[in-house]
Amino acid sequence: MAIVRQAQNRSFELAGNHMVGLATPRCSTREVEVWRAKMDAGSATPPHQHDHEEVVVVLSGRGRARIENQEFEFQAGDTLILPAGKVHQLFAETDADSIAAMPIGSLIRTPTGEIMDLPWRT
Repeated sequence: MAIVRQAQNRSFELAGNHMVGLATPRCSTREVEVWRAKMDAGSATPPHQHDHEEVVVVLSGRGRARIENQEFEFQAGDTLILPAGKVHQLFAETDADSIAAMPIGSLIRTPTGEIMDLPWRT
């Protein structure tokens, strides 16, 4: 067992998305990675896709999730299950806070297939 203290977490920002790796390979996880995401009101994630499903638990705020060409509203208390291989994007209508998890080593790609090297995953 390992304990990762909050003071050990590193924070990264990308276009109004504030990401913190809570459980990543840097913390000795071997199977699952977990991040905390804070989105500023009016911000959006870049469109992207994963080769494994991603689970996002919305802790506060509200917004929309676009998966391929469908949109879904979300709010605090909802869980988003984002399917593997589907381009998706999240939009924050208010400040929003969430926890996201997926298998370690899942590739995250742009809609054109380029691998996204995201620093909070290390």
